[in-house]
Amino acid sequence: MTLDLRSLRSFVAVASAGSISAAAESQHIAQPALSVQVKQLEEHLGTPLFDRHARGVTLTAAGDRFLVHAMGILRRVDVACEDVRSAVDEPSGRVSIALPQSVAKFVTVPLVQNVVRQWPKIRLQMVEMSTGYIPDQLLRGQIDIGVTFGTEDDARLQFSHLMDEELVLATSRHQLLNLRIPPAMLTDGVALKSIDSLPMVLPTTAHSLRRRIEEYLSKESVSLNVIAEVNAIPELIELAVAGVGSTILSFAAINEPMTSGRLLALQIKSPKMTRSIYLGRSATLPMSIAAIKVQDLLHKTIDDLVACGAWPCSVPAHA
Repeated sequence: MTLDLRSLRSFVAVASAGSISAAAESQHIAQPALSVQVKQLEEHLGTPLFDRHARGVTLTAAGDRFLVHAMGILRRVDVACEDVRSAVDEPSGRVSIALPQSVAKFVTVPLVQNVVRQWPKIRLQMVEMSTGYIPDQLLRGQIDIGVTFGTEDDARLQFSHLMDEELVLATSRHQLLNLRIPPAMLTDGVALKSIDSLPMVLPTTAHSLRRRIEEYLSKESVSLNVIAEVNAIPELIELAVAGVGSTILSFAAINEPMTSGRLLALQIKSPKMTRSIYLGRSATLPMSIAAIKVQDLLHKTIDDLVACGAWPCSVPAHA
């Protein structure tokens, strides 16, 4: 058997559907024919790619590994076809961007508006996703661009720095009673070591924000009084508003509830806390003309949002 694009697409379809019958329906081919294609592929590779069971199929370890290669090959073919069919001034094709919710709320509307207006043939997909999953999605070729709060030590990935966000103490007036600091002195912010008496609600250690906070705590030899762990940013904000506990979030995340008077934001000093935002892409899979143009526009969109203050990155004086 000679490997061809048809057999690779059939394999990816079955892996995605988790069922040969469902994949056959989506590919508009007969189920027996698809079963034969998969069997011939397994014989050619000399190993089972799927475990068969009553509910469908699941990938074996070899199948999971082959899926990464198959998707990479198909992605390269799709990029090649898009580049041949598309002129540079009229890009087309799918461009998928994965980004966390805190970034999506600023970027999605202006980016989609501009892409639709400038390049109507681009099929833009904006996917909200925890940053921990984004590197794997880039490696598998399932997304073209990912926005993350950290980088990966992997030569197959390429990251560029976009911006830095200031991290602040999000709290309530009730919670501030636990601080041993006169209220008049709070306008200039608080030292990290001075908030160790506050009941804190933070994300779990699996969350990129919590890992960033722990880096600062370790350097300053500070331990916080963590009474609960919650990974959802909106819920962290509501818990702080309700006075259950204080938290540490980016200033951009709490700017709206702060300006409406529901929440207090105090700058953390000694040290000032920030987190970086990066744009990630595959270093091995080629980018289509459409993806390159969207990537450049994403850079410009973020720069413009920060420049005009629509994306507040730092606490203004005496906020």
